[in-house]
Amino acid sequence: MVLFLFFLVFAGEAGAKIRHGLCVDCHTMHNSQGGVTVANGTVYVGGPIPGLLRTDCIGCHTGVNDGNNTTPYVYSTQPDYGTNGFGTDGNTLAGGNFFWVTQNDDRGHNVVGIAVQDATLGTTPPGGTAMAQQLHCAGTYGCHGDPGIADDIKSILGAHHADDSTIDGSTVGKSYRFLKGVLGYEDPLWEYQPTPSRHNQYKGVDRASETEVDTTTISALCARCHGDFHSGAGNISKNGWGSPWLRHPTDYDLGNTASNSEYRNYPGVLVGQTINGVTYANRTYAPEVPLGSVNASAPRSTVTFNDDAIITCITCHRAHGSPYPKALRWDYWGWPGNGKLNGCNACHTTKD
Repeated sequence: MVLFLFFLVFAGEAGAKIRHGLCVDCHTMHNSQGGVTVANGTVYVGGPIPGLLRTDCIGCHTGVNDGNNTTPYVYSTQPDYGTNGFGTDGNTLAGGNFFWVTQNDDRGHNVVGIAVQDATLGTTPPGGTAMAQQLHCAGTYGCHGDPGIADDIKSILGAHHADDSTIDGSTVGKSYRFLKGVLGYEDPLWEYQPTPSRHNQYKGVDRASETEVDTTTISALCARCHGDFHSGAGNISKNGWGSPWLRHPTDYDLGNTASNSEYRNYPGVLVGQTINGVTYANRTYAPEVPLGSVNASAPRSTVTFNDDAIITCITCHRAHGSPYPKALRWDYWGWPGNGKLNGCNACHTTKD
């Protein structure tokens, strides 16, 4: 009867992150079967793992995306970035893939259990201060989960079973991609071969100064470690906010530019390109060069430049990793000799 009620409760949580499978697929009751340890983690080598888990974050999210998998794989031994140069027509998901940082330090985040500590930067993130430990997936020294809890697994416990039908940032489970406090719309396929009408919608803010911070935006999440690149007096703009820029602005709305500015021709270099069956026109939302919006409750297929053309950190970078330096979405350093499109020209349309 207890087991029956247990399954009944979870069956009724239609909005929960995990909506299928058996408990035993993820959990072990005693961490022992036939005299052999069940848990097999990368960080928690030999187990046991908190939450009675069979494996840790890396173990669960290692695999090959095929468009039908029900778990997003962020680490693969042979990821496919596709042929269009932007990583949206292969099997790479929105955050990219940690594989590339195992090949070169500057291709992504050096997460414990996957990559060694960055040989050049150590534990000091660009634009930030030294961390006490190497970067983790979650917790105090990671991006996901509750930053007030140091341990990866403990910081995210319960989130995979939470009712996430409403993303309001109140808990880890109700936050965008388990990034506590961050808002946004989650593409159900994690941006596997996205289109202008099916993609993540990132939360941004149309801010008026470089000291203004909205902690619900995706860029403010990045700023927890890379603060100088997002906010702080004298860090972003010569005059507090606006051109001349000292650093590329984030949480800045392109709708604040003149109506005839080059930015109003977004997605620029992608106009006329056919990707995943869609031919892009002016103002078509391009997941290849994504923009944030103040209202990020649903995906937008067009950009109106009314609080929906906001530059974010994710506009240019992938959070996990990419085949390009600095985890950029496209081969900026190889252009134009690489024969591929330069994503910078999606916004800087007169500089192609």
